[in-house]
Amino acid sequence: MLKQANLQSQFDSLKNQVNPHFLFNSLNSLSSLVEEDKEQAVSFIAELSSVYRYLLQSNERELTTLQSELDFIKAYFFLLRTRFRQGVDLLIEVPDGMRERLLPPLTLQMLVENAVKHNVISVSRPLLVRITATSDGWLHVVNNLQRKIQQVPGSGLGLVNITEKFRLLKQPQPQINETATEFRVSIPLMDSRMPYRPFAGSAENVSLAS
Repeated sequence: MLKQANLQSQFDSLKNQVNPHFLFNSLNSLSSLVEEDKEQAVSFIAELSSVYRYLLQSNERELTTLQSELDFIKAYFFLLRTRFRQGVDLLIEVPDGMRERLLPPLTLQMLVENAVKHNVISVSRPLLVRITATSDGWLHVVNNLQRKIQQVPGSGLGLVNITEKFRLLKQPQPQINETATEFRVSIPLMDSRMPYRPFAGSAENVSLAS
């Protein structure tokens, strides 16, 4: 019982490790929008609200469906698109049959945040994040590699966080592969059914391929 309580404590700690800079950057983007485009600002506020609702709900469960994570990442990308314009893009190619598989909440957010943090983003050199799934039960998150010359200081906490969650859940470890042109993280998707709350976003107007 003590061991189980300790593992739960570790897992709860990992769930709370979300980058606070995201809120700061989002508020900066909103501040600019209020002056430039009030209609867009209203949409931005709605998506920001949806994103933070999901962030709060994620602390209540260990697993969620891949569909819920995909809905969330579309809303999250709406906020990134507002900030970076055509400098970022998202491509989702996941078969319907894989979308009810399970994974820890915020897995996709941490991987996207990691890509944004470490790569050059501009209209002339856009960052493309591709999310695909294969029939053997693995989810692949890939971004083109264009590392910043001056790297942002960091501890690699996001990737460590993801790896540790899968260890605590007694699942196969995520696989990280890097080539000269791309960075890939492969995540095992789970079949077992556990209680979860789906993401209720409103990013229907996001111009993203899915």
